[in-house]
Amino acid sequence: MHVSGTIQPRAPHQTRLNRNHHTTTGHRRGPYVPREFVHRPFIDDILVTSWRRHDDSRFSLTAQWPHDHGYFTPVHGRHHLILTGESIRQAGLLLCHTELGVPVGHHFILGDLVYTTHPEHLAVGRGPTQLTIDVNCSRLRFRAGALTSGYFAMAFRKEGRIVATGHSDVTVTSPAVYRRIRGDRLTARRTLGPLPTPVPHQLTGSAHDSDVLLSPTDRPDRWQLRIAPGHAAMVNPANDHIPGMLLLDAAQQAARALTAPQTFVPYAFGTEFRRYAEHGTPCVIEARRIPSALPTTTTVQVTGTQDGEPVFVSSLTALDARA
Repeated sequence: MHVSGTIQPRAPHQTRLNRNHHTTTGHRRGPYVPREFVHRPFIDDILVTSWRRHDDSRFSLTAQWPHDHGYFTPVHGRHHLILTGESIRQAGLLLCHTELGVPVGHHFILGDLVYTTHPEHLAVGRGPTQLTIDVNCSRLRFRAGALTSGYFAMAFRKEGRIVATGHSDVTVTSPAVYRRIRGDRLTARRTLGPLPTPVPHQLTGSAHDSDVLLSPTDRPDRWQLRIAPGHAAMVNPANDHIPGMLLLDAAQQAARALTAPQTFVPYAFGTEFRRYAEHGTPCVIEARRIPSALPTTTTVQVTGTQDGEPVFVSSLTALDARA
């Protein structure tokens, strides 16, 4: 189970949009949507750029993937796999706040995040990649006009061609409920101090050692999570737990480290979150190859545990280099 980080609103009038907004046909506020609606403190990390309502369950959004992001650097000339997952996360948050009645300041528990990409259509160009995202919402539940849970299925298109599909399911809690859930963990923050030695960044596909989220142990298939200081897209000092997107990045780094020196560039990524990843407790990351459902592919399963309890389970699949 994972709760996304939250950003407090800059002004009271942004804490909740009137659901009469549903009658509008589209929105755009400059080149980016407000940071509060996607829970990102820096504009450079905002990927979704506009949204449009079709009916009570169908929406279209636009997104822009940078070709030179400071953290999500391209891999073999193609966009970083995590950009799809982060776009799904941002698209769901945006719709919850703007169209589904969720006030800014509420918390989102992400049950799973699953997506498949077509990397041959996601080559990085000289400028940003423009995308459209079609969203179909189902299993929506409301209380007092605000969403409490829902399932978001998404299809990404580039120049009209589907380049990725995915889904997530989300539960929403009020600040009061979140305080009861978290208890004395609510004030937990990442402790600054010396970090354990990183795995060489070449093994994880990272651009620099400062981006590596894994520290070696006495086993080649097991690592300790290290909270890399590389970029605020992954590290938010305000979070009372380790962000789920950081765990996704740690999973893909572990899959690459396990399969090295083979080139492992996953196109499919599925994660189930079991519980919060807490600050101040070692998080053990383990990876193993598992049977793949498709020929000429390799699948790696990555698990994260704290105090012997599962935090998340991810499966990543890549085409074999010989395919």
